[in-house]
Amino acid sequence: MENARKMKREDVYRDAFRQLCRTDGREMEDPLESDYAGVRRALEEALADETGKPKRLNRPPAKVTRTSLMKTLAELALKKTPSIAFLKLAEYEMVELSGEALIVKYKDEFAPDVVTAAEQRLAEFNVAMADA
Repeated sequence: MENARKMKREDVYRDAFRQLCRTDGREMEDPLESDYAGVRRALEEALADETGKPKRLNRPPAKVTRTSLMKTLAELALKKTPSIAFLKLAEYEMVELSGEALIVKYKDEFAPDVVTAAEQRLAEFNVAMADA
């Protein structure tokens, strides 16, 4: 990522950024939790890039249940305004790494109103999610 920035290759930087985020959580058995680890990493990297200093978000308790993760994602999607995390990822043109994108990817596991809210938010930012 650093070399891509030095070479002023934003396309390569974004590809490397996405790859880095995909590696987080790969040891987790649950696909949703694994993908969420990548979402957290994307936000940490965006914040670090902005400040020039490493940024680590407060880690959730070791025993975060899948249910609590799903509830958190649903609450974010149902808010009238996008979260700061969503806006930061939009700034980096990486909304596909957002919680809303996870909801759409795992739409069969969320209530229809939550999926609709996530799809609408993504559409507001011109992001079309392919069926997972």
